[in-house]
Amino acid sequence: MSSSPLLNRVDGVFIHVRNLRRAAEWYSAAFGVPLKEEELQRHYYTLNVSGEQPWVTLDDHGADPAFEFQPAAHPILSFHSRDLSAAREHLRTLGALSVGEIEEAHPGLAYFVFRDPDGNALMALQRS
Repeated sequence: MSSSPLLNRVDGVFIHVRNLRRAAEWYSAAFGVPLKEEELQRHYYTLNVSGEQPWVTLDDHGADPAFEFQPAAHPILSFHSRDLSAAREHLRTLGALSVGEIEEAHPGLAYFVFRDPDGNALMALQRS
């Protein structure tokens, strides 16, 4: 057992957005899950897609007037896909700002980079 008080596990990831409702609608459509209106009463929206951790939390910093939005320039997380070609088309249809080509990192791992409507760089990957 480690002597560190920190666990080697990611609990959650924050994606900073300009408009919470618009981002929540887009990500809900991207994952094919219903929009949770009650989550929009706060300044953040948690997408607990699989019921497991890590949680993906959208944050518009509505309670922080000094916050200046800057989209993530490089992928801040990756989402698993069973079909990268279908995922690329799905994200294009939803209006992702850009959707890159599928690349093979090494045998058994392929990915592509895309940008959400706020310009945040994210990644989709598929393991075989």
